[in-house]
Amino acid sequence: MLLRKSPAGFTLVELLVVIAIIGVLIALLLPAVQQAREAARRTQCISNIKNVALAIHNYHDTYRNLPYLGFATSDTHPDGDTVSWYGRVLPFLEQNALYETMNFNGRTNDGNNKLYRSTSLSVMSCPSENMTVGERNGDGTIGNYSHQRSSYAVCVGNTNYAQDNANNWDGLWTYNNGGAAFQMNRVHNLSAVTDGTSNTVMLGEVPTNQNESGWQGGYGAVIFSNNGGFTGYLTPNTRSSVDGGRQCWNPNDFPAHKIPCHKSGGGWQSATYAAFSMHPGGVSVGNFDGSVSFVPETIDIWSWRGMTSTQGGEVLAN
Repeated sequence: MLLRKSPAGFTLVELLVVIAIIGVLIALLLPAVQQAREAARRTQCISNIKNVALAIHNYHDTYRNLPYLGFATSDTHPDGDTVSWYGRVLPFLEQNALYETMNFNGRTNDGNNKLYRSTSLSVMSCPSENMTVGERNGDGTIGNYSHQRSSYAVCVGNTNYAQDNANNWDGLWTYNNGGAAFQMNRVHNLSAVTDGTSNTVMLGEVPTNQNESGWQGGYGAVIFSNNGGFTGYLTPNTRSSVDGGRQCWNPNDFPAHKIPCHKSGGGWQSATYAAFSMHPGGVSVGNFDGSVSFVPETIDIWSWRGMTSTQGGEVLAN
């Protein structure tokens, strides 16, 4: 009677070789997969900016002016803690039901506009960021000062936030803001963009943090007028800091972005909120003509300052 030999299995060495080959293939494929995912996230982010830019244009077509950045309630609260442009364009983002719940005449905090302050909108959230609600109650519920963060803010010009053209305010440079179409207590229309709507940045990405227990800085809380914009004084994704600084309380408020920030000495008005994103290499911006582009973080600072002013008359290289 003949005995049949059992088929030989893998030896340990062969098994290790197969595992090593699989590991190499995964290592080769992983960067490509990550790049594809990042490309998809960036595409979605660009689509969001396009939709928000169109909403602002539709607002302009309806009211013949751009939406308020916000206003300072000087008699009760001078820091501009009011509804920003974000709330005013909600009907043009198919959010009319949320818009109808809002009171635009006073402070946004102190329990006012709670639904507005806690509702996350996908069109205002870059998929490369994790959106969180800041300053929750201790039990995780929405409190009187809770605030939903956002990935996009309008451009308030080549200035600090106050747009006050202060002389030598940072010890480095006396700026001339060259105009801005979004300002506290004032509204403008597109005729204010004399540098050209295709050459001037209307909105762009801003960084957010993930702390849910406190205010933790102004970036990303653009539902409020005192956080609804970014300035063009510093280049995108900058790690630099100036005297006015970033309106935040702790150096590690934005660990994902590694932003060296501190509480600005003059309050939020003197802050320089730079454009910032989690996309490698730069930020996505929307221009006043409704177009969207990607601005590299290596852009010449003077070119960037020219792009973020509305009436500076700068000559920008193509």
